[in-house]
Amino acid sequence: MLTISYIRLTVELRGILQGVGFRPAMARIVKQAGLTGWVRNQSGTVRLVLDGPCETVEEFIGSIAGKLPPRARLEEISTVSKLVIEKHEAAPVFEILRSSSTGSTRVSIPADLAMCEDCRSDVFNRSSRYYRYPFTTCTNCGPRYTVVEAMPYDRERTALKEFPLCSECRAEYTDASNRRYHAESIACPVCGPQLFWADGEGNIRQVEDPLLEARRKLAQGSIVAVRGLGGYLLVTDAANRVAIERLRQRKKRPAKPFAVMARNLEVLRKHCVVSTAERELLSSPSAPIVVLDTLKSSTLPLDILAPKLRNLGVMLPTTPLHALLAEQLDEDPVESFDFLVMTSGNRGGEPVCISNAEAFDRLSGIADFFLGHNRTINLRNDDSLAVVDREEVQLWRRARGYAPDSIVTDRNSGGTVLAMGAELKNTVCLAFDGQAVLSPHIGNLETPEALDGLEQVVNSFPGYFSRIPEVIAVDLHPDMHSTRVGRTLGKKLGIPVVEVQHHHAHALSVMCEHGIEEAIAVVFDGTGLGTDGAIWGGELLHVYPGGWKRLGTLSPSLLLGGDTAVKRPAKQLAARFWQLGLPVDRRWRSRLGVSEYELSLWRAQFEKKLNSFDTHAAGRVFDAFSAGLSISPSEVSYEGQAAIWLESVAAADSTQRHPDFDIEIKIVDGLSVVDLSAVFAALHGAFPSADQAGSWAMAFHRTMAKAAVAMVDNAGSESGTLPVVLSGGVMMNRLFVSILVERLRRNGKAVFTHRLVPPNDGGISLGQVCAIQGDY
Repeated sequence: MLTISYIRLTVELRGILQGVGFRPAMARIVKQAGLTGWVRNQSGTVRLVLDGPCETVEEFIGSIAGKLPPRARLEEISTVSKLVIEKHEAAPVFEILRSSSTGSTRVSIPADLAMCEDCRSDVFNRSSRYYRYPFTTCTNCGPRYTVVEAMPYDRERTALKEFPLCSECRAEYTDASNRRYHAESIACPVCGPQLFWADGEGNIRQVEDPLLEARRKLAQGSIVAVRGLGGYLLVTDAANRVAIERLRQRKKRPAKPFAVMARNLEVLRKHCVVSTAERELLSSPSAPIVVLDTLKSSTLPLDILAPKLRNLGVMLPTTPLHALLAEQLDEDPVESFDFLVMTSGNRGGEPVCISNAEAFDRLSGIADFFLGHNRTINLRNDDSLAVVDREEVQLWRRARGYAPDSIVTDRNSGGTVLAMGAELKNTVCLAFDGQAVLSPHIGNLETPEALDGLEQVVNSFPGYFSRIPEVIAVDLHPDMHSTRVGRTLGKKLGIPVVEVQHHHAHALSVMCEHGIEEAIAVVFDGTGLGTDGAIWGGELLHVYPGGWKRLGTLSPSLLLGGDTAVKRPAKQLAARFWQLGLPVDRRWRSRLGVSEYELSLWRAQFEKKLNSFDTHAAGRVFDAFSAGLSISPSEVSYEGQAAIWLESVAAADSTQRHPDFDIEIKIVDGLSVVDLSAVFAALHGAFPSADQAGSWAMAFHRTMAKAAVAMVDNAGSESGTLPVVLSGGVMMNRLFVSILVERLRRNGKAVFTHRLVPPNDGGISLGQVCAIQGDY
């Protein structure tokens, strides 16, 4: 008689496996396979023990990767032990055991997940006990990063520990056939978090139904601060022009685009172009804000939602609360809102408010009312922002839905590295054991509140993964707040602090994402301190294992008054004209909106170089040309505004009748320097009319792409067959990048751009980590 050998196989699984329904999924499919044993979360891994016939067990292990829940990611399976057992020694059932906190911590907590379709159905089903409950979740959706307090991921180590389960929730939590089986964020109207209503001063007001009260006030044109998944949002009716203008005035945000939430895809398609890839992204578990082209037939007040632009940042409801705010239910007289403005709950330059007390203090005077709740948000997490670029997703802000998912680097040198990122669009990055964990977007470090936000993440992030930094990476610029915080922390911990040049970090971030060890990098952005003390930003680098070399740059221009000129593009243009010996005469003074007296002050600054310095930054070139076409505002109110408006005008041009401008390559101290003098000389001489602005703007974009290609070509043998990577904030200009990529590929170059790491300074911390690890 044939004897079937029974075994007990113990394996350890690594990856994103906690908080994504992995254990409940294992319980179901293990039982279906006729096996027994147990599964348990550990500090950062999952241990799985299987008892059964040898062939069945081994076949099951080989098939696990194809049976994962949607948001799970399996990176490694390692065998702990394999024992032959008797059939009677096999476990009688398969169980989910209580988690263990032993062992080393690996990244395994996923990002917060958008509401799934099953939970949406529950919320809008009158017969469901979750009907109209704004905190409905299951193993496939809901908060993760924002509520977790420690590893392993179990309810008692999350903000949900304050809400003991009722008998019905307990029954679902322990039912292996239920999708809420071991859903740590499970809650219901009986035992879970609750909404409250407050006036504009933060005084709690007793109302029959806070949600219905919020919808009623939104319909009346009020601004309501709503506490969402990762922080407060400022919400108003996106069809109400007066309400939007009031929000702009109160938030002191005159022109920066507002994101909106569409009630569903059907209404969204009436106002925006939505490709298949964009639809899938909007509806994904990550569900970021997606920048979409708008339709000319749209009836939304686009001129105040996204001034001067041809696109709009849109998301779909990501939580039950979002959906319930938008949709009309039977008992509610207020009609559905097709679109709601959903903008970050903060004042300019500050981080998003996460606590109720913080919101009452900082949003008073902006919000008319508050719709809050009593579930703690442990760490802030803004909405992610993405585009679909040439049919591929590119993140512009990495936060909810993506962070803190790890990025595999396969680099183990350098120990545990904490990288502090940059001054703008700050993120921090923690690297260990061949992986890098980018924090969610922190923001610009220009206010005390923003610095508090940075320090909160820096102090909590390493502990979150049970790691102690062994080295800290900072930007080369000594005056960046992130650099100062990093140096202070390094001194406190007694560990080395290493400077990383800004554009080198940019290049490494995109190389790391694609697993590239050597490349030619085109890094175009707005600023960054160079190794020679100058401001760089139009750079061609050769990056190789263990080092890098600067090969080329854009010709410098004087930045009058330093950073003050960044807000006044006209000031940048005047300096470029004067450098060419060209006058800023009456017609130019009129176009630039500059008085004769103010211009005389600028001229004095130029001649004496008072508080002025040279910049090579490509971003400043875009600013100046935008001013020359009378496209940019006299004073920009948000980062990149002049260049963004220039791109919008260029993209609208259908004639392309103006030829590319001339450029010249010069060799200066061994560098290939692109001289753009002819571009601005042509602009000065032609004084293009408003009717010509589109064709001139398009010609400028083509010329800047031509300049970048010329830099690469001029590198000659240095570039050879190496791939070309593109990074820096200017690479968010999709028109420019599309032209550049097409021309580089036409020349036989393999070109790589950012995907899940932002091309702007949000990716700097990842590049800093790679520089420290020393493998590039």
